[in-house]
Amino acid sequence: MASPLDAVRRLSAATVNLLLSRAEFASLELAQTRVQLIRWVALALFAMVLLLLALIAGSALLTVALWPLYGWVTLAVLFAFYVIGAVLVFRKLTGEISAAPPVLSATLRELSNDRDAFLADTGRQPGDGGEG
Repeated sequence: MASPLDAVRRLSAATVNLLLSRAEFASLELAQTRVQLIRWVALALFAMVLLLLALIAGSALLTVALWPLYGWVTLAVLFAFYVIGAVLVFRKLTGEISAAPPVLSATLRELSNDRDAFLADTGRQPGDGGEG
């Protein structure tokens, strides 16, 4: 016959194993997020360098072509165009950042499911405080 102490040991071992598996899952999720972030930053930097070179060449070409007709007004229009474009890109970036799911959201969801399953097995409801 199993003693209450054996039941506590098995419960403790199961709890530790569950927490270790969740920690491993969190570690894998963080590693994937890190790799994805590094790839995005590298691609964004490469795209920005190419775009900057294209903007410099295009601006120089347009300024040289229109200088005899409009002079410095060409540079002012290009400046305004670039500022408006930068503001629009910044707004889009901040919107995407605020809409992104939080880091470890899948891990936290699984931990919540584990808690709910544990409380369902013990007959308690979340928020009971453990009394009863």
